[in-house]
Amino acid sequence: MNLLIDIGNSNSKIAITKDYTIIKEINSSSKLIEKIKELFSNYKITHSSMSNVSSTDNELIDFLKKYSCFFDLKKNNHLPFKNPYKEGLVGDDRLALVCAAHKDYPNENVLIIDIGTCITYDIKTKNNEYLAGGISPGLGLRYDSISQKAFLIEKINPTYPKSIRAFDTESSVNIGTLLGTQLEIEGFIEKYSSEYDDLKAIITGGDSNYLSGKIKNTIFTTSNYVFKGLEYLIEANK
Repeated sequence: MNLLIDIGNSNSKIAITKDYTIIKEINSSSKLIEKIKELFSNYKITHSSMSNVSSTDNELIDFLKKYSCFFDLKKNNHLPFKNPYKEGLVGDDRLALVCAAHKDYPNENVLIIDIGTCITYDIKTKNNEYLAGGISPGLGLRYDSISQKAFLIEKINPTYPKSIRAFDTESSVNIGTLLGTQLEIEGFIEKYSSEYDDLKAIITGGDSNYLSGKIKNTIFTTSNYVFKGLEYLIEANK
C-alpha cells in the first residue's frame, strides 16, 4: 500500500491508496506525524510520497525514509515530464498535478487549473514539457479581502449568482467574486487554447465544486488530483 501526503497552506491531507483507489483518507491541521505513525501500525505501507508547500518537516521525512520507500518532488527523484525550473521555484502541489495530468493524458496538451487557497494555472504539453502559468487569489482570499477591507460588508458565503444583475450586497459580491472567477478562468482557457492545439482543461482543487458544471469544455476532476500525481510519482520511480 501507498501512503500519500499533501501538506497545503491551510491544512494537510493523508491517504492510504492501492492501485489508485483511496482506502482511507484523513484531514489534519496538527499532530501530523503522530497520525502517520498510527497509519503505519495499522496498514502494510511499503511506499510513500509527499507534496509539501509548507515548511520542511525533517522529522517526518526521516520517519518515512526509515519505514518506507519514500519519494518526493525534488530533483533527486525522477519526474515523468521535463521540468525546466530550478528546485523550489514551483510548488510541490503544482508538480504533483502535472504528474497526474501526464498519467491521464500522456500525449496531449493539458491545462491544469487548481482552485484552492490560490488558483494556479499549469501547462503540460503533448511533448511532455511542463510550463508554469499564473497564480491568482483563491475564492476564500477574494471573499475574505472584501469582508476585511470593506467596513460595511460582512463575510459572505459563496453562492453562484442567478443573474448578472444584483438585488443586494450579497448578490453583488457573488457576481463580482464567484462569477468573476469563472470569467477569469474562461479567459485563461481561451488564451492558452489559442497557443496549444486541442487543449484539455482540467479543473481540480478544494473550491472547484463552487464552479462545477459552470465552465464549458472542461473536465472537473476530484479535489484529490494531487494524490493521483503522488501515486504516479511512486510508479515512475520504482
